[in-house]
Amino acid sequence: MKLALPLLLVLAQPAQAEEFIFRCFFDWVCDPNRTCQDAGEDIRFRVNPETNAVARIGGNDLSSFTLLIGDRAVTVLEQTISGGTTTTTIMTEDGFAVHSENAITGQLLTPMQYLGTCTPS
Repeated sequence: MKLALPLLLVLAQPAQAEEFIFRCFFDWVCDPNRTCQDAGEDIRFRVNPETNAVARIGGNDLSSFTLLIGDRAVTVLEQTISGGTTTTTIMTEDGFAVHSENAITGQLLTPMQYLGTCTPS
């Protein structure tokens, strides 16, 4: 799957670009004990390349999001009201993605890392 040219063209031409959605499916999840298992996590982000605005569809309305565009990957940074962060880094060449959660659940830090792929649609 070659995403580099279409994805970078969409992000590089903000005046002509339309809003699109990253559809991400994460097959695996791993916890801090190095235990990995099937995940089946489906996450979607709405991206507006004209304004670099990004939001998680069905996500927490109290979170703030930042889109970080590099020459080989795009990262969505979510900052939660609790102070935790979540990042989703998507390689532009093949769509391989890592979704890393540093969630705060009650008084506990709950880290998880998901592995999968994302495609723009």
